[in-house]
Amino acid sequence: MTDQIQGYEADPEEVQALLDVVLADIAPEPDPAIRYVMLTKELVAYQALVSRIADERARAVAAIHKPGGMSYAEIAKALQLGTRARAQQLVERGRG
Repeated sequence: MTDQIQGYEADPEEVQALLDVVLADIAPEPDPAIRYVMLTKELVAYQALVSRIADERARAVAAIHKPGGMSYAEIAKALQLGTRARAQQLVERGRG
């Protein structure tokens, strides 16, 4: 697992602050099995959130490519996506 995507890195202090919020209600639970279930529910919720954020990113890229907008190659370069194919992939996801 990485804390980096396309050259963007998570700030460790921000990550810790988010974790502290999650753990505020869970950490006091004395039963490790219940804590496990609570943490699993949080994990599933955050994974769903990450998926929704990825969808929003793709919609933003699709908006950049709209008719008369930037080409896939221009988007790839401007957003540092690496390849034209990655830009196209995001545009297609964003339109879906």
